[in-house]
Amino acid sequence: MNAALLMMFGAFFVTLQGIATANRAGIRAKRNANEDTIVPNIRARRDVTTNPGTLLRLTKKGLDYGTEIGSKLLETFVRETAIQDYDSDEGDFKYNIKNLKLTQFSMPVLTNELVSPSSLELKSNGGSAAIRGDCQAKKKILFFWVDVGGWFEASISNVGLGIQMQLANSALGKPQISNIGCRADTGNFNFKIHDAGIVGWFVNLFHGMIEGTLKDKIQGQVCEQIKQFGNERGNSFLSDITTDVPLFDGLKLDYRLTGAPNVHGLSLDLPLKGETTIVGKSDTPFSPNTLQLPPTDTKMAAIFLSEYVINSFLYQAHIAGLSHFQLDRSREAVEILRSNCDQMDICIGRLIPALEAKYPNTTGIVHIKTSSAPAIQFKPGQVNLIADVAAELTFANTTIFSFNVHGDFDVKSKEITSADSILRAKATINDLKVTNVQTTISDLGPVGDAVTLLVQAGKPIAEELLNDFGQKGFPLPPWNGVQLKNIDISVLSRTLAIACDISYTGV
Repeated sequence: MNAALLMMFGAFFVTLQGIATANRAGIRAKRNANEDTIVPNIRARRDVTTNPGTLLRLTKKGLDYGTEIGSKLLETFVRETAIQDYDSDEGDFKYNIKNLKLTQFSMPVLTNELVSPSSLELKSNGGSAAIRGDCQAKKKILFFWVDVGGWFEASISNVGLGIQMQLANSALGKPQISNIGCRADTGNFNFKIHDAGIVGWFVNLFHGMIEGTLKDKIQGQVCEQIKQFGNERGNSFLSDITTDVPLFDGLKLDYRLTGAPNVHGLSLDLPLKGETTIVGKSDTPFSPNTLQLPPTDTKMAAIFLSEYVINSFLYQAHIAGLSHFQLDRSREAVEILRSNCDQMDICIGRLIPALEAKYPNTTGIVHIKTSSAPAIQFKPGQVNLIADVAAELTFANTTIFSFNVHGDFDVKSKEITSADSILRAKATINDLKVTNVQTTISDLGPVGDAVTLLVQAGKPIAEELLNDFGQKGFPLPPWNGVQLKNIDISVLSRTLAIACDISYTGV
């Protein structure tokens, strides 16, 4: 059962990675836009902070659902677990119990309770079970040993369990079960030997002693099995959680825990780093901002992403030179970058006639790269991104002129949707400002106004490309039978909140 709840934690953990990656993928397509006011909000690394980049929260509703799933897994575990044989030597009375089988089992009702600071306690009451097995007994009467064999049955009712599990941060930055405490009380326990003849009747006189010993043995074995199940299968499951997610060209997402899982009211929180690294180096020069954590009690889980998660990716991509690309492949771009076009069309040759004369029937290429790290900002109800890019136009491998563009675009929260576990977004470009136009060919004449017109003409193309990408979306990867449903996405101040329910199909 503990493993079942931890499986829920682990599944949310990987889902978080998927959602964060989805947002980063969208941002790569949107790196053409920026806003000046965002940059000062990025905290310098020298500002000491303990804020996590991302927070994963399992609410009371989620814990209850996990307990329900855990109860079903525990029931399967109990039914499939072999009961060990048992020997006892009381001097003049010896017995052996073997071939134990569970003939009836009714699962007790499980409840959960969070125990500060990082412990989860599970309790049970009710339930019943019946066990049948073979019994061999030897009783010394006067100077003689009398052997007897038969079968027995034991009935148990009102099974009580108390399981306390503490979660810690392992050396690898993954959740780990550090300690499991267990107590078991089988409540009413009745034991009876059958088909053992006269000696069996005599042995039954000692049933109180046998009953008490066997009850203690079963209770101890139940707890040992639960501890083994949690420590081995639970920790093995948690060790498979991916906390180092490869992106591309040496970029990786570091989603290790920044501290032990902790209790927050009726919820369990997992603080995660959420930093993008390059070749494993953690050198982002700013720290995570404080997260806004609105109530999410109506859902089973919530994922809170800070701006830091996205901005660390944008920073590392810029430093690594991965934000370089060229605009020459889309049909719309090719139309605008032609040196010749019809009178009713718009192309760069009509805006700058000297290009048409110097490079007839030629299509130019625009090379673009970020001149500084783009930055994203979560505002109430929308996502805003600014980026300063340097661009240059080439014809026939010759640089014609260069210019800078400062732009910004928004994604409204209502335009971020999810269906069939796929996140989609629709962006709006707010403004593109052209600055620092420099020509490298003297006979082109003034080109500043032409470049501005060119950029504005290309705005619908850029927006269409962004939205084509955004509507393709990003699938949230299923993991171990966990599916997300009823997803609500809201953009808060410096925080993206994703609340959802879950469905587990592994039982």
